[in-house]
Amino acid sequence: MSQKYILAGVGTAELIDKNSGNIVATSKTLINSGVSFTVSANDVRGSLGNKLLGQYFSDANMSITLEDALFDLNYLSLNTGGTISVGGDIMTTEQIVTTVANTITVTSTPQSFLTLGTIGWYAVAGTDTWTKITFSGLNATTTLASGSTICVKYLKEDSVSEQFTVSSAFIPSQCYLLLTLPLFKTGLDTNTYASSSKVGEVQVEVPTYQLSGAQELNLTSSGTATSSISGMALASLSGASSCDGAGDYAYVKQIIFGQDEFANVKAIVVEDSDVDLAVAGTQTLVLYKLFNGSIVPSVLANSKVTFTSSAPSIATISNAGLCTGVSAGSSTITCVVTGHTSLVATATVTVA
Repeated sequence: MSQKYILAGVGTAELIDKNSGNIVATSKTLINSGVSFTVSANDVRGSLGNKLLGQYFSDANMSITLEDALFDLNYLSLNTGGTISVGGDIMTTEQIVTTVANTITVTSTPQSFLTLGTIGWYAVAGTDTWTKITFSGLNATTTLASGSTICVKYLKEDSVSEQFTVSSAFIPSQCYLLLTLPLFKTGLDTNTYASSSKVGEVQVEVPTYQLSGAQELNLTSSGTATSSISGMALASLSGASSCDGAGDYAYVKQIIFGQDEFANVKAIVVEDSDVDLAVAGTQTLVLYKLFNGSIVPSVLANSKVTFTSSAPSIATISNAGLCTGVSAGSSTITCVVTGHTSLVATATVTVA
């Protein structure tokens, strides 16, 4: 029987640019995550009584949704297919005390605002009445007395600010997604439950992940906004393992920390358990591991097997699993997984 595990909580996610190979976004603060596999079943009906003639499946898809507690500008740029640039004009508010009558002098060079020229606004500190002013260099003319404390708003250049442009015809980005989730061990008795701890992880690897192009920043006075990432896995034809070229959506990998390779192996078998050889003929045995559950068999490396022959005078077997016919007769080859004596398979070698 397979080990039982709990897939609990949320993990981490990495989004990697498929062209440059750079990690464009890393989320270690997810508060929600979900992976959905769906396929639509369609009935084929006809004849008298609209009887069911058959069924076929269509519209298969895989979607992944993540919700990060922290804000990341990269999430916005990925959903709009844009790039982030450094530097730009930002609106700033500066509090100053006038030193010259009828003149305001700011510390940074004001920039042009829209098509209205180099303008700004000021208000006497403690009030909310703003008056438009026009700058010439760092100065603007007013009717204020010297020593007035005022707040000034204007547009200035900031070399460290980050920005991206949302085009009206944007296409969301495609990237490589790796979602890593924690795996905990459980069991059927109270002792196992009491000692449950993280024993591994599940990795969901999506070679081509296209974001949905939807991003919302919902703000409330009593909470923070979360950044959501949702999208669909696109079929990766480069990973197709079948002749129809349908491709693969993703690869889901379960990693158990420190687990023995044979922990979930129920038996081993020899591919050709009846070997016919001529004298001096050779054949290498091929073994497979059989697993519990729905795991497909996999090849067992001969280097992990101890081979013995019941009659070395008839057929010998090397440490690498190479059978050699010596003389006419029959010999039984016993294959035991080294360190796991319960995993045994045999093959009969007949030498003509």
